[in-house]
Amino acid sequence: MTTALRTATDILATYEPIQLPTGPLLVASDTSPDSDAAFPVAQILAAQTHATVQVVSAVRPATMPMYAFDGWPVPIESATATRDTRESMIKAQMARLVPSATPWPVSVPIGEPIREISDQALQLKARMILVGRGRHGPLTRTLAGESVLRLLQLGDTPVLAVEPTLTALPKRVVIATDFSAFSLYAAQVAMQCVAPDAQIYLAHVAPPFVESDPVLREHAVAYRNQVRDAFAQLRERLTRKGLTLSDVILEGNATDRLIEFAASSNADLIVAATHGYGFIRRMILGSVAAQLVRGAPCSVLCVPGSARTMAAARAHTPSDVRTRALPMDRVDTELNTCTERNQTRPCTIELDERALGAQILGHALPFVGATYDFHAQAISLMFGASALEGQHLTHVISHVSAVDLTTDHDGTDRVLRLVYPEGQTLILFE
Repeated sequence: MTTALRTATDILATYEPIQLPTGPLLVASDTSPDSDAAFPVAQILAAQTHATVQVVSAVRPATMPMYAFDGWPVPIESATATRDTRESMIKAQMARLVPSATPWPVSVPIGEPIREISDQALQLKARMILVGRGRHGPLTRTLAGESVLRLLQLGDTPVLAVEPTLTALPKRVVIATDFSAFSLYAAQVAMQCVAPDAQIYLAHVAPPFVESDPVLREHAVAYRNQVRDAFAQLRERLTRKGLTLSDVILEGNATDRLIEFAASSNADLIVAATHGYGFIRRMILGSVAAQLVRGAPCSVLCVPGSARTMAAARAHTPSDVRTRALPMDRVDTELNTCTERNQTRPCTIELDERALGAQILGHALPFVGATYDFHAQAISLMFGASALEGQHLTHVISHVSAVDLTTDHDGTDRVLRLVYPEGQTLILFE
């Protein structure tokens, strides 16, 4: 599917502090028993949020190879017959699992299932994709987890992987947080899905501190004070009548501690952003979310973070931003000037490509500079500490066709956007 590239001005348009998804709930099913759990939960969430529900069940075209001089796949069943068969199976699954629901619309696209589901979610502006997490042990759970991660990689839609044991709105919920805009957004999405009287555990995993040294002890105290202040701000944003909010500080490996705490607290749901950074610039939630999807003992809600999420979280974003196309015959000079203005500023790097979807390459990385090679039509982006210290990231983009720069009302650079045949790269300055 061809997707129009977002402009830098689009990225920095004025948003509410957090714009939560408002479209339909999208149930993804392959008609197997492993997908059953998503249907009853979708019905419950629809009643809670007043959302509509749609079902998508993508199928690969049925083909057989013909061996001659060149291999050529020959369809063995028409697309119409394939769709009709799958739609009948979905309707039977729906009648079995949610007999009291008004029949939900069913879509059966032909193609690679994960991409088709992601595209459908994008077209519908779905508020959430629900998938069954599987009931047949670690192998099924791992395979289902990889599908969930692919959905998160390809799109911005939250994904709820449902355990068969979840048959009502979650009442014991663990929300992993690093206090970033991304984890705040994930928490607010989760609050739409919990029981009115739910027990919410806001869980932050801190690094293990060695406090035998006075300097390290002082650092640990400062860190914990900062965490307490951050928890207070987070509770203020999430407090709702009937809910119980508790702060939990864990120490050690983030995935292990969160899974252990979810098990010990008999959690129904654990929530994490797929990207995030905290006030100590620890990029933990990308890898943590992946491990939670594969190993958590309960249902898992993953909420993707993106450059759009960050923009939406900035209530102070000015509306009078200005975007200027940099002339390609002088782009090296323009990039040198941009480097001088913004060197060491922390930034988020987002790749927004048609083949891969939107992906975060890094958060809170100090901007070192950008250079242009006229011969290769390539721009090199450098992030991190000084290259002389050996702690840096270089990202090279070839065949750049356009570069534009967005500034706010006082002339501060906000977004550097590079366009190339496969898509675009966005540098969002903090």
